Amino acid sequence: MIDQYKHQQLQIELVSPQQIKAWANKSLPNGEVVGEVTRPSTFHYKTDKPEKDGLFCERIFGPIKSGICACGNSRASAAEKEDERFCQKCGVEFVDSRIRRYQMGYIKLACPVTHVWYLKGLPSYIANLLDKPLKKLESLVYGDFSFARPSAKKPTFLRLRGLFEDEIASCNHSISPFFSTPGFATFRNREIATGAGAIREQLADLDLRIIMENSLVEWKELEDEGYSGDEWEDRKRRIRKIFLIRRMQLAKHFIQTNVEPEWMVLCLLPVLPPELRPIVYRSGDKVVTSDINELYKRVIRRNNNLAYLLKRSELAPADLVMCQEKLVQEAVDTLLDSGSRGQPTRDGHNKVYKSLSDVIEGKEGRFRETLLGKRVDYSGRSVIVVGPSLSLHQCGLPIEIAIKLFQLFVIRDLITKRATSNVRIAKRKIWEKESVVWEILQEVMRGHPVLLNRAPTLHRLGIQAFQPTLVEGRTICLHPLVCKGFNADFDGDQMAVHLPLSLEAQAEARLLMFSHMNLLSPAIGDPICVPTQDMLIGLYVLTIGNRRGICANRYNSCGNNSNQKVNHNNNYKYTKDKEPPFSSSYDALGAYRQKRISLDSPLWLRWKLDQRIIGSREVPIEVQYESLGTYHEIYAHYLIVGNRKKEICSIYIRSTLGHISFYREIEEAIQGFSQAYSYTI
Repeated sequence: MIDQYKHQQLQIELVSPQQIKAWANKSLPNGEVVGEVTRPSTFHYKTDKPEKDGLFCERIFGPIKSGICACGNSRASAAEKEDERFCQKCGVEFVDSRIRRYQMGYIKLACPVTHVWYLKGLPSYIANLLDKPLKKLESLVYGDFSFARPSAKKPTFLRLRGLFEDEIASCNHSISPFFSTPGFATFRNREIATGAGAIREQLADLDLRIIMENSLVEWKELEDEGYSGDEWEDRKRRIRKIFLIRRMQLAKHFIQTNVEPEWMVLCLLPVLPPELRPIVYRSGDKVVTSDINELYKRVIRRNNNLAYLLKRSELAPADLVMCQEKLVQEAVDTLLDSGSRGQPTRDGHNKVYKSLSDVIEGKEGRFRETLLGKRVDYSGRSVIVVGPSLSLHQCGLPIEIAIKLFQLFVIRDLITKRATSNVRIAKRKIWEKESVVWEILQEVMRGHPVLLNRAPTLHRLGIQAFQPTLVEGRTICLHPLVCKGFNADFDGDQMAVHLPLSLEAQAEARLLMFSHMNLLSPAIGDPICVPTQDMLIGLYVLTIGNRRGICANRYNSCGNNSNQKVNHNNNYKYTKDKEPPFSSSYDALGAYRQKRISLDSPLWLRWKLDQRIIGSREVPIEVQYESLGTYHEIYAHYLIVGNRKKEICSIYIRSTLGHISFYREIEEAIQGFSQAYSYTI
């Protein structure tokens, strides 16, 4: 269906019995109406043809072979005689066999049956509307007790039962024969309501607008009472208020969608199209059938038995009829939800039946597997790992995935550039991995973004666009800053890669879905691209260094023997040997590449004159004067070199290569941002 915003959507909702009939019924030329499934049989054991009025009947669901009826006549032979849509002999319509994927049937139930989703779901919609406990409704549905019909104003047998308990207890020996008398059926239909029929009558008598008004009045009364001080009473009042709100919302939804509450009790049970519950014949006379077929068979058998008993209700005991109604209710419950009554139903091999709920819900259900998570062309999947050299808007695609995704584009460019003459030769070049293929592949990838998606896609940041680059290996490389938006980490998570084909899709990916365009959370506005996990550990290791200052090397008595004399004249020489000075960060990086220093080795780096350092100087740890009049003021984390005129010549800061690298990265990022901002202005 399409909603008011023109969005395509699929919605499961209640339908009327008339709509179920309209889905299934077909009128034959002889006036017969087909659509009801009355037999539990599937295929004839001799002819392997569908049984008439069975679960695979061709009259109800359409022909197995396109344009060929059950008799073997084709559309052409029928058209020679008369231009008719149906075969006069078997009544099969001459249509395409694909109709068996959507043509439905129905089972006319001999007694009303509650829909288990609406009775036992949480919250129970039937119990909510009727304002009755769920346990009592379940006991009523499964025939554990009955109640008098509310239509009669005069006292009835069951109403009087509560007034004369002592008298009834003394007459227990005569009650059982009373329920077995031949005239009990008439009395039962007139005075007693039990099973799903009783629920249906109560739902049909509801006035939804009155329910909304009464619930609102009661809610206001509870709101005006306030808190009593009794914790138990306040809790009961709070639960009741929540219940009333849900009841009003449910009644309002029924009114807005034009759905009648009694539709939650089934009189007609829809039968799925045959192609959605197939029977497959394998080699060795093995037959594989859908569990839904077996559950439908059980419903039809029990329903036929109940219909037979109701036709002979004068002879059949009432207890037997009620027991059979309960069996029909349980069979329909098992068909809709196998585990609704506790333990799921099993077959003769102790295998659990897969009900309609099992087919629909879950990761392997109809929606998530075949509609939302179905396999599509131009897509791939692999494990994600860190790409330390990637930009924020880039992702690394393995060569195998990239050549598969962009194969048609590569073939097109190979033929356009006269590198090959036809598609077959182009595929051979790709198979042989010639160098021209990689050149064209990289050229194609430069102008074509890809989409990365991590399931489950809970918000819009679950799928983002990236500029692909070729990488070795079989894993997708990703920048760690985009992991928070995907809710991903690098412990084996997988991502799917999709290729937008049309120009509109590519433009949307570039303008709206690129990762560097989604830096803020769409929900709360906080930054979404923040360092986490591996990146935080890397930054910590990069900047941990030696934080104890110069005093640790110069005046730490723990590092020297107390009986050993310290030569203070060689302290600065010792410091310069262990902590070498560098005039620029490039010299420090060069020394690291030559393995003269390590990442966390302390060093002295010449720094530009910074007024913040000069203006906030503390008392130096040591001042050293040289023969030419220059001096060195040594502080905990920096060193100042001055001349004889007391002018500052240079400043050295005590740092590590990790701090220097981190500072350079931040400085380059700020400069790049400033340049980009100046261009926009």
